[in-house]
Amino acid sequence: MKIIEMQNYKNFDYYTQLEEQLKPSRMALINHPLYQQLNDLVSLQIFMESHVFAVWDFMSLIKTLQHRVTCLDVPWVPPTDINSARMVNEIVLAEETDEVSPGNYISHYDLYMVAMTEIGADTNPIKTFISSLRKGIPADQTIASISIPELTKTFVKFTLETTTKSTHEVAAAFLLGREDIIPAMFRQVIATLDSLYGFTWDSLRLYLDRHNFLDEDQHVPMGKKLLKNLCGDDPVKWEQAFNSAENALKARYALWDGVAELIQLNKENDIALLEM
Repeated sequence: MKIIEMQNYKNFDYYTQLEEQLKPSRMALINHPLYQQLNDLVSLQIFMESHVFAVWDFMSLIKTLQHRVTCLDVPWVPPTDINSARMVNEIVLAEETDEVSPGNYISHYDLYMVAMTEIGADTNPIKTFISSLRKGIPADQTIASISIPELTKTFVKFTLETTTKSTHEVAAAFLLGREDIIPAMFRQVIATLDSLYGFTWDSLRLYLDRHNFLDEDQHVPMGKKLLKNLCGDDPVKWEQAFNSAENALKARYALWDGVAELIQLNKENDIALLEM
């Protein structure tokens, strides 16, 4: 990204340039063929069994930001950037304890687990993973030991590595590699599932709808302000933010490639069995 070369221009809009440079990767992800492959129950189950790990590590990104820009330690000290702290806390509030109906609170992760159970997807691997984390076993050790596709492990490892980077890089991956792109992806999923019959996916629809509503109307605008606060007018930080966001989009694309391949292999196996 040629942001550094543009630093002498007055009133240069770093964020707009960042979005422009990310367009090819963003559009590739929005137009991925995976969404059209979710055209039967088993394919949806395969998708959700891998995607649930992305739902989990999404929270690892925002929790990293919460640790960085707010104070979660004792003794407490005031945040140095109150606006960033407010924005991150508001996002965490909705993601960790969303009010999905009056007086009914649930994390988006738990809502996704309900959705998986509703359609008969296998929740044992993610439950084993979370159980190990509760016992204090490091995430990288746990993810290596559970029985899930390598493509899913690779995605989670990428996210965990991202959480070790600088705060503006984590924010860029979270905003532009996750929050900003999610509504466009999820609408594709909904469009495919709306044409299906024979099973109920009400909880998944609620999960998708809540993300679309919160991300577009609240979290993306907050995230944009957060990234601007963190990068300021520093062209080096904006360059790093671009690289982080671009890598996050590519990692998601690779995950979708892998899930699409799993779905296709399953369908080919089913056809082979029918022909025997």
